[in-house]
Amino acid sequence: MTPRIRQALGLLGGALAAFHGWLFAAQAASGQLDDPWLIFRWIAAAFLVGAVMAVRRSGGSVWGRKGIAIWVLAALLHGPAISNDVAVDAIALPETVATSVLQLLSSAALSVGLLVLSGLLRPRRRPLRAIVCALAFAAAPRLATGFTPPFFSRPPPHCA
Repeated sequence: MTPRIRQALGLLGGALAAFHGWLFAAQAASGQLDDPWLIFRWIAAAFLVGAVMAVRRSGGSVWGRKGIAIWVLAALLHGPAISNDVAVDAIALPETVATSVLQLLSSAALSVGLLVLSGLLRPRRRPLRAIVCALAFAAAPRLATGFTPPFFSRPPPHCA
């Protein structure tokens, strides 16, 4: 990384730390720190900063697996603050989190299913040729419209 990029990142990090320090001081001065959830969020933020520092000290990258997990937790920590700023009811926040978690779980289930399917198809001796796949996709609309090949074992249902 070039020295200019390193210097710019240092300035951005310092500005971010200064902004959060100013925000904490403003909340303390206005008496908002009597809310236990707000205090919990500041304590959780301090733990996340400590976790990022621990990842850096251990030689890991903040863009590695552990670092990304910390960034996701930090993003979730900022959810209530964003919902308060845009005048969204805080009641909608659990629904948003539930929707996000359901989307994450369904994506994970789809990924695991595709991984299992690829593992089942891997031991094939002959790979599928592109022409076979193209013919299967070309035949799909005809099969969906009710086309029945003559070699089915039972006759089509009687239409009255």
